[in-house]
Amino acid sequence: MKIGKRHVMLAGLVLALGAAVYLNWHFAPTESFVLPTKTAPSVSSSELGKAEFVSANASDELQQVNAKKADNSLLSESRLNRQTARDKVLDELEKQLKDTSADATLKAQALESRTEHVGNIQKENTAETLIKAKGFSDCMVFINDGKVSVLLPEADGLTSEKISVVTEIITAQTGADPSDITITPVK
Repeated sequence: MKIGKRHVMLAGLVLALGAAVYLNWHFAPTESFVLPTKTAPSVSSSELGKAEFVSANASDELQQVNAKKADNSLLSESRLNRQTARDKVLDELEKQLKDTSADATLKAQALESRTEHVGNIQKENTAETLIKAKGFSDCMVFINDGKVSVLLPEADGLTSEKISVVTEIITAQTGADPSDITITPVK
């Protein structure tokens, strides 16, 4: 067997790779590769079932948690209804576009309507994301015929500053006039 340039080059690359792996292993801190684990706190049998006072306002905190759950359930239900309605409209528009017996003007109208719906969906999603990024726990944005409706949890404390921030976001994302924006607190 004849040792050629290729074999020498391959052997050199293997040695370089081996040296790089060894140096990486030798100089790398070992703590970065080990994930810390949490140990469960030890509890003696005399502490089991022991009640502990947590907060003087526990009932107020519980009411706030229940209010947020109610807000979230209403917003979740509304979000599901909105998605169902969107799916029906977009499916109907797709059927019109795929209909071979439909004339060109009907298809053009369906395409324009679908494009408008998709654009509104994108604007709603972007606005909702930006509103949540400003510290709101949840929100919903509806765009319909140039009018924008925003649902915000009342538990987030709707101050005039927060309402102006939401209005600014909606105006920037949708191009809607502030008089066309309705902000509704969800109880």
